[in-house]
Amino acid sequence: MDLVFVGGGEKLWLKLDRAKKKAQGASSKTFYKLTTIPWKNLFDKGKEEEQEKATDTLTDEQFQKAIILEMAIHGYVLENVATR
Repeated sequence: MDLVFVGGGEKLWLKLDRAKKKAQGASSKTFYKLTTIPWKNLFDKGKEEEQEKATDTLTDEQFQKAIILEMAIHGYVLENVATR
């Protein structure tokens, strides 16, 4: 799934593959070049294992909503979504 967020004067593109547990991101900080993000970085520091186990049981739609809510905490709003 691809999620595009806006906030703090920038766009952030997250490309997430739940099956392979791979995450990539692009923003003005990376000059919009996709860079690999460790999967564990999607979760709160120190709670990665518990949160990953909990999100493994979610549907793609529920997982997507969880990411959107977490990004909102950091000041980002969902602009666009594409699932593959």
